[in-house]
Amino acid sequence: QYGTVPPQYAGGYQGYPQPPQQQHQPQQQQHLSGGQAKRGVGTLFAPSRLGPQPSPLQKGSPVAKSKLEGGRAAVAASRIKDPAKMPPTKREMPPETKPDGPKQESPVSPLVTATPLASPGPTVLAQAATETGTLQVAQQKPILPTETVPALTFDSVQKLSLLALGSAFLCYSAVSPLSLPDEPYNAEFLRNLRVSSLVLVTPLFLFSLVFDPKQNDINSVIGTFYTSCTVGYVSTFLLEILLTTALRLAVFAMWEPSIFSMTPKVPTVVLPWVLREQGYRPKRITLFAADFATSCVASPIVEEWVKMKVVQLCVRLPRNFRKCKKKRDKRGKKRSGLEPIPRGPGQAEVTNINSYATQMLAASLGIKLFDSLRRTNMYTKRSDTDRSFYALARGAYPIQELCGIMTALEMARRDVLGVEMPLWRMLLPAVFIHGMANFKGYKPIFKWNAAAPWSELQMSPWRFEEGTTLSQIAAKSLPKLMWLVILGRVLGYCVKNYYLIGRQAVKRTTRYAGKQGAFTAKLAADDALKKTKKD
Repeated sequence: QYGTVPPQYAGGYQGYPQPPQQQHQPQQQQHLSGGQAKRGVGTLFAPSRLGPQPSPLQKGSPVAKSKLEGGRAAVAASRIKDPAKMPPTKREMPPETKPDGPKQESPVSPLVTATPLASPGPTVLAQAATETGTLQVAQQKPILPTETVPALTFDSVQKLSLLALGSAFLCYSAVSPLSLPDEPYNAEFLRNLRVSSLVLVTPLFLFSLVFDPKQNDINSVIGTFYTSCTVGYVSTFLLEILLTTALRLAVFAMWEPSIFSMTPKVPTVVLPWVLREQGYRPKRITLFAADFATSCVASPIVEEWVKMKVVQLCVRLPRNFRKCKKKRDKRGKKRSGLEPIPRGPGQAEVTNINSYATQMLAASLGIKLFDSLRRTNMYTKRSDTDRSFYALARGAYPIQELCGIMTALEMARRDVLGVEMPLWRMLLPAVFIHGMANFKGYKPIFKWNAAAPWSELQMSPWRFEEGTTLSQIAAKSLPKLMWLVILGRVLGYCVKNYYLIGRQAVKRTTRYAGKQGAFTAKLAADDALKKTKKD
């Protein structure tokens, strides 16, 4: 009705009437200068030159908005070389609706290809709202895999069964006297079994508080516990015997060389263990020096080192750093350092240290429970009173657990945070607390006898002798109360640093991602600030 449609609008406005002003647009372009033509189409269709241009596609209608979105998507698709990198809103265009016809879907550009996402995650779906003509973005939540707790394997059940049978055999052999008839003997065996089971109450409760099934495999934890009960305990006992023999001989050679006058009759290796049988009484200072070197120095080092080695041999703990090859420094000495472990696509950094605490706790409980069962079943004479209370208190005495957790925290600092530290520095806190406990009376593993079990626990049954005054009770209770306060502070140290290392590991992967030097400097500054506050 308005004349011939110009060729530049033949593909865009088919089926719609055209205004008469559009027929004169090519003539208007001829009067423009060359600079205006080079400046683009915007100069050609300036309102000041063409005047008002009414259009049947009124501004704000759904069809106009749909056309506008389709044109923008086509221009953006032509600029992108790889269609797979296009955002989801440009891959799927909304269907357009004509005023007088049914809903029709706009043709998809040949440059746009429907490609699936490379990795699972939230996908954005572009949906068209036919009522308003606007785009609505809906987010689809990712499908998370179902977390399943691994069941006990036959190997784990077999290990637990062997430990239970060994404990039962130990209780059966500990019946005193051995000459009892069958029925009283079986009754004493059941009593030993019931008393020995009290040793497990507190350790099992503590383990249930620490163990996280999402971070640990129960079968590997049982394997660590079994190895610690068997190989770890025997290895610790033999190593302590060898070190005690060597240290006692060294102390005797320095302080009392006259002891070696018995060597033709008694072998040198056996000499430190048979002095009482030979009727020889060393000086008190000699006995104190030998006992301090063996019980408070050598034995704690051996026990903490064996627990750490049991964990390292039984399980491969998750870590962010590993030891690199030794390099020579400026002085020519070889030193080993730490280097980050390269991660593949989709592999996240370690930020949870629960596996360190759980595995080290299993190793500590393995050595402790075997030693506690042995000492409890040696405390079976008729004159031995309060056996049940002693077994419960022996299981609740947390020296082995606290020392193991302290070693686990130092291992996590090195392997998760990347703090370089030597082996002696990792074992120092645990060895110090363990040595203090041995100095207070806690017996190391190589001391077999349990004639005075209350001295090693620094406590006594809930009874007092007749005639005991309040001042005497206070004098005896004050050192024990101070030792209890020290153990409470050590427990607080373990809990505080457990959560602190976890937060620091998260900061390393977020705020200090790719900035290991800055993260190490931050840790050093925090340690220096703590020392300054203490001073």
